[in-house]
Amino acid sequence: MKIKRKMFKFLSVALFAMLGSTVSTVANTQTLPCAPKVKGLHFTHPTYNYNSPVLLSNMPFDILLSYIILDSVLKYSDEAKDVVNSFLERFNSGQISYDNDTLNYAFKYMYSLSDYDPLIFFYNFLLRSGNKKIHPQYLFDDLVDCIEKTPNGEQKRRILRSPYILHIYVEETSMWIKDTSAPDAMCKDFTVVNAKVLDTIKGKTLPNINTLFLAKGLLDTTTDSGIPEAEETNAIPPKSNVNLIFDYCNQWGIDGRGRDWMILENGELCCYLKDKDGNPWIKPRREYIVLLAPNYECTYNGQFYYALWPVGGSYSHGMYPIENGTVMDEGNVWGWGETVPLETFKQNINTIINEIKNYGE
Repeated sequence: MKIKRKMFKFLSVALFAMLGSTVSTVANTQTLPCAPKVKGLHFTHPTYNYNSPVLLSNMPFDILLSYIILDSVLKYSDEAKDVVNSFLERFNSGQISYDNDTLNYAFKYMYSLSDYDPLIFFYNFLLRSGNKKIHPQYLFDDLVDCIEKTPNGEQKRRILRSPYILHIYVEETSMWIKDTSAPDAMCKDFTVVNAKVLDTIKGKTLPNINTLFLAKGLLDTTTDSGIPEAEETNAIPPKSNVNLIFDYCNQWGIDGRGRDWMILENGELCCYLKDKDGNPWIKPRREYIVLLAPNYECTYNGQFYYALWPVGGSYSHGMYPIENGTVMDEGNVWGWGETVPLETFKQNINTIINEIKNYGE
């Protein structure tokens, strides 16, 4: 009887599940076939049927069941849509408590799908509404808004919004140039990070770096000498000891960062993603905690193309340096202090993750 009750509860609330991970296969191309003018570092991933749940033979049973039920509920009827909207409205108006079973099981399965395979959840489910009555992205956004109102809500929101939370060692960095001529272009160059994952906190399936290519960009592997002079290339050959590659715009701003040392003499570098010496934020032979998310570009011939960027909205733009075994969280974004021992920082995140994923057990 106890098992039946648990299964009933699972079936009734699994409709609120979401997120995803990675897999890939594609040939290198010099341009994006679906966006030939776009420059940048891109991965590919196979697409699936718009109108069917993503069901793969190697998926665990609870993941399979979550996708089947969620897909059925989201495209069932306008009545189901009204029920979901009514529930969210009652929660936001205070009629439903944050410790409500349905809501917490929603967070639980949302996290599980996200952690299992971020890319399947991100593209093949989250962004593709198909014939569904309720758009998955809207439901996900509404649920994330709800979790912010729960205890440790800001940390939970950051965890759910980050498909990947990884402890990495950076083997080398390079740079690709997007635009050096247009004065109004925000992003002129990107740092490419070649890293080894030391610990997967969230996001069990990493992007397939063998599908990575640089579309219409200039690649430089010696960024110590300022603006590089490089040939146009599309290949990004990974080292044998690297299993993660991502990039970020060196001109991205850093929210709320008004430090005097961030302003150069000519006043041009107010809040860019640089260190206090004006160097790229991420450096070789250092460790970091990084929060990463796929950034969808386009779809063509059974493949979708995406970049892998850090999750912004913080002083460190989702990339936290580790110095002498201490995580540097400038601005105290996570709420545990600006300098936190590495193992304490990771344990704090895992404690919140366990609170989400082990609900009801």
